[in-house]
Amino acid sequence: MRIALVDRPPEENRLPGNRFAPLGKLLQELGHEVVLRESQRAAGDRSGLILTAHNRAISGQPLIEAHRAAHQLVEFNPDLVICPLRGGIGQGILMARACGEAFADTRVAIWCDTPSQTQFSRTDGLPSGLGAIISDALERQAMAFADALIMPGGRRPDGLDRLKTGAATIFEAILPSAPPVSRATPPREIEEVVFVGPIARSAGIAEFVEAAQRLSRDGTLGDRTVVFLGLARSGVQGVGAEWLGLSAASWPFSFKVVDETEPDSILHYITDASRLAVAIGDDAEELEPISRHAPNHCLIVRSTRRNELLVDRLEADLRTALNSSAFERQAGHAPTDWDDLIHRLAAQPIQGFSRKPASSGISVCIVHHDRLALLATAIASIPDFVGERPVEIIVLDNASGSAFVEEEIHYRAGNRRNVRIIRSAMPLPQPTILNRGLAQARFDTVLFLDDDNSYLDGGVARLAAAIDAGDFDVVVTPLELFDADAQSPSASVGRLIFLGAAHTAGLFFNGFGDTSIAVRRDAFIKLGGFHDPGYDYPCLDWITLAKAQAAELRIGTLQWPAVRYRRDTARADLAANKLDQEGVRTLVFEAYGDAFDAHLVARYAQKLQLEEL
Repeated sequence: MRIALVDRPPEENRLPGNRFAPLGKLLQELGHEVVLRESQRAAGDRSGLILTAHNRAISGQPLIEAHRAAHQLVEFNPDLVICPLRGGIGQGILMARACGEAFADTRVAIWCDTPSQTQFSRTDGLPSGLGAIISDALERQAMAFADALIMPGGRRPDGLDRLKTGAATIFEAILPSAPPVSRATPPREIEEVVFVGPIARSAGIAEFVEAAQRLSRDGTLGDRTVVFLGLARSGVQGVGAEWLGLSAASWPFSFKVVDETEPDSILHYITDASRLAVAIGDDAEELEPISRHAPNHCLIVRSTRRNELLVDRLEADLRTALNSSAFERQAGHAPTDWDDLIHRLAAQPIQGFSRKPASSGISVCIVHHDRLALLATAIASIPDFVGERPVEIIVLDNASGSAFVEEEIHYRAGNRRNVRIIRSAMPLPQPTILNRGLAQARFDTVLFLDDDNSYLDGGVARLAAAIDAGDFDVVVTPLELFDADAQSPSASVGRLIFLGAAHTAGLFFNGFGDTSIAVRRDAFIKLGGFHDPGYDYPCLDWITLAKAQAAELRIGTLQWPAVRYRRDTARADLAANKLDQEGVRTLVFEAYGDAFDAHLVARYAQKLQLEEL
């Protein structure tokens, strides 16, 4: 069996390596072909420059990683993929499958660690950017299309119930452990109590300090040194290096701070048997490297949001550890029979396919105004048939200046019989003329294209097929970009990718897609088509797809571009409506209704406000 074990990129202060590496070794010993997908861009990856509609690369990184994972694994064509929930790195694979592009026979199991929304809401060390909100959108899609969910150690992480799931089967498992890199085996008296983690409230440092003070006052701590091993955050408004310095004035014990961010150095420090490693976290598997490397350790997995009893639990465990010559906190779980579990995962029914018969034909609507040469390229990229399905081309001419524009269009199209022209004598707003094409389309699957763009090979077929394969109401596509003034019109300058169903992220930026979309005609007409207030306005794609999200239409996104997009930055800089960023956000807010996660937005606003104080 071909198995891909995909982990998300390393986060700040996270211990090293793909968490599934020991599992990969075990599965290889069982005779499976295993790929460990690393977070770095793989050698030979020809995906080129990947852009997101969000202009801050760090926040958009989760989307890029999910997209890239699909591209890197497509040639391996795994039978089974196991990937974590947080970060939503499995979204690209699952979307490619739902849209019928790839991975048709691949099962995907989600390893359910703590969702980004929960981590973002309770963690003071994460940045205030949109990264967690983008991850939340990816995670929601991954949960909707996954075939199986795996609960680490049988524990359902906090916040998982906020994410709607499909008909995925739930399994319980723990990962096999790898041997430590190095370990001091002779038992020794504990001389240092080492808190492993950043100086941040979310790491549990305040509770740890309170427990240490209690143990010092009753004599249990003795003359041992308390060590803070991790990132010593400074200049923060909250728990950081300055807070630690002020608090230390009243401590009855000696301490030191080891400002360390390299995971290997952190693990090496706690291998000394004279040191008791203490760590607190939300996920047992993220603490597992500490238990493997530290001869003495006290690890606590938080199980409630408020953790009122965390100080008491810490005090009790530390007391036991310091009064025992050979203390080691064990997980207490029976090992998982991974050979059996892998076969059960691979036998799960695949989610997300309707497998409905294809509709009778395809309509492609192209908006045109006085760009005949570009229009000819657009028409030439559209086939007459997709399989046995006829394709009609509707040119929506928006008051071009030539009196003979219809004859000129037919001439440049080569007199193709499937071309219809709907001409407006007076200029119409873009949404109005697009909706006119929607109303005139003969077929239920309708595609839209601007006259200066064109379809890549197979682009029309893939967009239309995705509507049926995933039972989507709307399908968007990445855009293969080229510059309007490029010497070679075939030269790509990058690929612009989208979330598709952007969820809360769509409130802040257009993560949905471009107007080059495919729609299910009846569902889109019921929505009202493209948002049309009777005049042109900025970001027609954003507003319309935000309405679709609010109306709970199913939005899918291809992972391979279907459209070549002509980028004209000089013209865009001169367009007045491109400057109306506040106006477009007002329209998005009105269109979105309450389709966003209020808890997530409130926490995001809190973090932004803190930066302004």
